[in-house]
Amino acid sequence: MLRASAVRRNLAVATMSKRALAAEYAVRGKIAIRANEIEAELAKGGDAAKQFGFSSLIKLNTGNPQNHEQKPWTFPHQVCALLEAPELLENGTAAQVFPADVVERAKYVQKQTAGQLGGYTATKGFGFIRKAIAEFIEKRDNASVGSTLRSVDPEDIFLSNGASGSVTPLLTGLVDSAKDGVMIPIPQYPLYTAQLALLGGTVVPYYLDEAKAWAFTVDELEQAYAKAKDSGVTPHAFVLINPGNPTGQVLDRSVLEQIVDWAHKRQLLIISDEVYQENIYAAGKKFHSMREIVLGMGEPYAKEVQLFSFHSASKGIHGECGRRGGYLELLNFPADVFQAFVKLPSINLCPNIMGQLMMDMIVKPPAPGQPSYESYRKEYDTLFAGLKRRAKTLPEQLRKVPGITCNDIEGAMYAFPRIRLPQRYIDEAKAKGKAPDAVWCMGLVEQEGVVTIPGSGFGQVEGTYHFRTTILPPDEDMQDVARRIDAYQRRIIMKYGPVADSKL
Repeated sequence: MLRASAVRRNLAVATMSKRALAAEYAVRGKIAIRANEIEAELAKGGDAAKQFGFSSLIKLNTGNPQNHEQKPWTFPHQVCALLEAPELLENGTAAQVFPADVVERAKYVQKQTAGQLGGYTATKGFGFIRKAIAEFIEKRDNASVGSTLRSVDPEDIFLSNGASGSVTPLLTGLVDSAKDGVMIPIPQYPLYTAQLALLGGTVVPYYLDEAKAWAFTVDELEQAYAKAKDSGVTPHAFVLINPGNPTGQVLDRSVLEQIVDWAHKRQLLIISDEVYQENIYAAGKKFHSMREIVLGMGEPYAKEVQLFSFHSASKGIHGECGRRGGYLELLNFPADVFQAFVKLPSINLCPNIMGQLMMDMIVKPPAPGQPSYESYRKEYDTLFAGLKRRAKTLPEQLRKVPGITCNDIEGAMYAFPRIRLPQRYIDEAKAKGKAPDAVWCMGLVEQEGVVTIPGSGFGQVEGTYHFRTTILPPDEDMQDVARRIDAYQRRIIMKYGPVADSKL
C-alpha cells in the first residue's frame, strides 16, 4: 500500500479554485456542522444527554419553518398529491377524499401542463404560472398605491429554484472582474457575498445604523460608493433586503424613494430582495415593493430605473423551503440585455416543476367562498399570529440578559441581538485567531444546545459582536432559548469579569 504522502491527488486544497475557498456561507458553517455532530451523539442515547447537559438542540440558525413543527399547508399539498397521483383524478377517488376546489385546481393544472410533470419546462417556467404571478404583483402594488400602475408582462417573470436560484444568474450577468462591485447592506444575508466571491466580483459594503433601528442614509450610500470608486471599483448594482435579513427592519416609503432617487443619479440598477414581504409585524409598518416605488414616482424613474425583484415560496407564512420555488421580475431592461439574461438560467435548463406549482398556489390561494378557504384562512392566521407574538416577546426576553441588546423585530423572521462581552474574553478569542462572537456561538451550542449564527458571518461594525436567531420554534422552545442564553452569558461574565463597555 502506498503511504498517504506518496499518493498523487489531482485535486487538493492547494490546487482548488481560490474563489471557491474564499466563499463563505455562515448559515451552514462551522457551528451548524458542530451542531450536527452533537445531534448525532445525542441520537446514540446512553450518557450523551447527561454529558452535554441537554437532551435536544434548539436550531435557530436557518429560516426553515417546517423544521420547527410548522404543519405543511393543506391546500397546496393536497393539490400536489393529486398531481403526483393522477389516477386518483381519473378513477373518481379524489372527489370522495378532497374538497371540490382542490380537485378543480388539480384538473386545471393537469390541463395546463398536459399532465407532463416529469419533463423540462421552458427556461422561464410554465406560462400559466407566470401569468398568475403577474396578476398577483399587479394586485399587490395597485392596492398599495390606490391606483393603477403599469401592467406586468408575464414574459418579464422568471420562475426559479427559490429566490436563491435567481441570484446566481443575476450576479453572473453583472460581474466580470474584481473591478466590478455590488453594493451590499451590512449586516447582510451571506448569499450575496458568497456568490460575489465565486464570481470574482467585489463587495461594496454600506452599513445599517443599529442605534436607529437598522436605518441607513443617502450619505452612507454616497460614502460607500465614493470609497469604492477611489479604490478602482465600479459599483453596478445596489442590493436592498426589505424586510431585512438578518436585521428585521421594514423600510418606509420615504426611505425607498430616497434610494430610488440616489440609485437613478448614480446609474445603479436595484436588486430588491423581497422574500419576507408577508412577514410584517410592527404596528404602522407596511411592505412596499420596489416596483411600486419606482413606478409610483413617475418620470424619469418609472422608465429609467432598472430593477430586479424577487420573491420565494420558502419564507412568508408558507415556509415551503424544500420545494425550492421562487420568481424574479425584470423591469426596464432593453431587449438585448433581456435576452442575455434569458440565456443564463437556460444553462441549467429549467426550475423544478413542483417548486413552480407551489409558487402558483401561494400567489393564487383559495378565494372566499371556496370550500378550502376557511381552513386556509385559519392556518394562515394561526401561523402569522405565532410569528407576530414571538417577534414581540423574543427581543423583550433577550434585553433582560446581561450584556445583550436587541432592536425590535418589525418584519422577516430573525433577531440580530448585540452581545457585549468581557474584554478578557474578547482578547482570548482574538489571540486564538477567532472572532469573539463565533467563539460565543460555538460555546452556546456546546454548553446549552442552542444553535445560532455569529454576526461576523453577516458583517458588522468593527468592535461590535452579534448573533442571528430565528423566531420560528414554538413558544415554549423560544422561552427556553432565552433561559439558556441568560444562563450561558452569566457564566461567561462570572468567569471573565464584567462586559466591556462600548460607545459603538
